[in-house]
Amino acid sequence: MNWIMYGSVALLLLSAEVLYLRLATHYRIVDTPNHRSSHSALTVRGGGIIFWLAAFFAFVATDFAAPIFFAGLTLVAFISFLDDISSISNRFRFFVQLVSLGLLFLQSGLWPELNWWLIPGLIFACGVLNAYNFMDGINGITVFYSFVTVATLLIINHFIIPFTEPTLLLFSVIGLIIFAFFNARRNALCFAGDVGSVSMAFIVISLLIGLMHETGSVTYLLLLTVYGIDSVMTILYRLWLGENIFRAHKLHLFQLLVHQLKWSHLRVAGLYALLQSLINGYVIWLVQWDGLTQLYGSSALLAVLVLVYSIIKSRLLSRKNQIIPAYPV
Repeated sequence: MNWIMYGSVALLLLSAEVLYLRLATHYRIVDTPNHRSSHSALTVRGGGIIFWLAAFFAFVATDFAAPIFFAGLTLVAFISFLDDISSISNRFRFFVQLVSLGLLFLQSGLWPELNWWLIPGLIFACGVLNAYNFMDGINGITVFYSFVTVATLLIINHFIIPFTEPTLLLFSVIGLIIFAFFNARRNALCFAGDVGSVSMAFIVISLLIGLMHETGSVTYLLLLTVYGIDSVMTILYRLWLGENIFRAHKLHLFQLLVHQLKWSHLRVAGLYALLQSLINGYVIWLVQWDGLTQLYGSSALLAVLVLVYSIIKSRLLSRKNQIIPAYPV
């Protein structure tokens, strides 16, 4: 693989994104702002299809390696794109996600290894997939956060322990950089949409499975700490309020920072990415130690972050005269 190949892929992805923007505008595949939105302008939805396309180019460049993984990615990307165009029932969408993740587990060799842990593993992976999707609510957050995560995995793969053929990592980075040009701006030209956030989540889950399978360390799950804490804590809070967790809301911390403190989207997205990059550095240091030390170190990190998160979020909520309601879809 050489720089001519990288340049060609970048040019193809850029051209594809421009073409998609024109087609989506023509066929009205757009996100219309409403009372639940964190934006105010009519914006193209589904621009994150470029992430699937980057994976397709990687699939071709590696002589069609990992076909079962790519089949799972294509299936989940397709159903997510349909959901971007016209809402699909949650049950059917979750079923397709489980099937796709099952294909991923099969490709990764986890199907026979997990044994009785297969079903819990699929449910956990599906939770990660949807948490990644739920966090895609403001300009720049998906692309910044994903860039930090994929770049960290690329560094680990190159300098610490090779756990995968690097083409998918490299092409994903190129796709993220190109998508950032259209999304990481004050007035985004397009959003990732379900197809973008879910496709990137599927790719990240695949890479993390490969890394944990190679090293035997689940500590690498901390590479998704920031998203994980905001998602889980928000779900728990909404359950405490007695709300339907599948309905749209504005109770994620990143949403409160935007709507309560009036921070810009890119400032909040950058903060999330910066915090996760610092955690990633800690993870790379932590995994050099024995398993017990990793357990204590991971627990201490999570305890501190949950405490800080709870304090900040409670103060933001107390600034309102009443709790932000969840609106029906």
